Amino acid sequence: MVTGLTRELRRRLELVGGDYPPLYPVVILAASVVLTITATAQRFPFDAPWWTLAALGCALTTLVLDFTVAAKTGACVLMLVGTSCFLMDPVPTDAAPMQLAIVTAISAAMQSLRTGLTVAAASIAVITGFAAFGGLQAPAYYISSVAIGWLLGYMILIQQRLADNRARELRARADNAAGEERRRIAREIHDIIAHSLSITMLNVTGARRALEQDRDIDDAVDALQDAERQGRQAMAEIRNIVHLLGTDEASVTPTPGAEDLERLVADYRKAGLQVNFRTVGDVGRLSAPVGAAVYRITQESLANVVKHSAAQRASIVLAVGEDTVVQVHSPCSAEPRPSRDGKGITGMMQRAHLLGGTLEASRTGDLWSVRAALPTRVGADEVPA
Repeated sequence: MVTGLTRELRRRLELVGGDYPPLYPVVILAASVVLTITATAQRFPFDAPWWTLAALGCALTTLVLDFTVAAKTGACVLMLVGTSCFLMDPVPTDAAPMQLAIVTAISAAMQSLRTGLTVAAASIAVITGFAAFGGLQAPAYYISSVAIGWLLGYMILIQQRLADNRARELRARADNAAGEERRRIAREIHDIIAHSLSITMLNVTGARRALEQDRDIDDAVDALQDAERQGRQAMAEIRNIVHLLGTDEASVTPTPGAEDLERLVADYRKAGLQVNFRTVGDVGRLSAPVGAAVYRITQESLANVVKHSAAQRASIVLAVGEDTVVQVHSPCSAEPRPSRDGKGITGMMQRAHLLGGTLEASRTGDLWSVRAALPTRVGADEVPA
């Protein structure tokens, strides 16, 4: 029961304060109640009780509206009317006009600029009118209070808008980061599956030919075992990625790098692809992010050779110097089979761009070429998140 009452009270305070923290409406309501009680006590023993009762009625109605209606226009009008009722029975050093400073601050902080200025002008008009015809003393003091109230309210409004803009900017950044992470994961899974299926296809094709043409069961079994190994490895890597998506743990499987290219090429050679691989320079100079990018770009290029090249040949040159350049060339037919997924080249370009490099994929005559130029040294903390 207590929890329910607390939740309801918080909801009502949020209705009073709009988008502001609960402390804001609490302070405003407390100040308004104190001023109403003070203005009422100043008029005791009530020479004009009906005006005081009318003012109290307006104050109570305003309080009800604050807790039940989100729009503040009616509450502002009632506060102006209630203050005018108090001023119909003037007293020295009256506290009632200070209500006008509060209503002006509320309007400036929670409504449009035009509405806030309108309420401020109406409050000043009430003070000026009662100073001229109702015996209100020190009108300049009250007018200054109204002006300060509007200024404070407007400053609060600007601060709230800046906070809202900041929150929207942070949400947009979070959405962009989440989108980039989804694209990164998609690239990883695409590369893993494309590589695994490419070698599996080659091995299965080799096994079929061994059985159909040579009746060589041993070669067929070897090819199928390689296919099985590649499938298990791909499943293990995918399971690792899925596991990491659901936990905060760091990856326990090292990311493949440039030093793993020999093994990658060996797998494709064993599956039947003719690969000429050559390195220039010290591959050990490559930083981990660059090495991983070189590996994935080469992996995807070889997978594309399997999918799109009838010659089933490729040459790879990795040159490490001030910059690192990896080039993959393969013959292509006069009418190469089009790619239907459209993710491979885009993923390779994204990998290169994230490291500050470039990647070009083009066809010259009957030769398909992929050339990636990357900085040799890039720290892990320099890679965009």
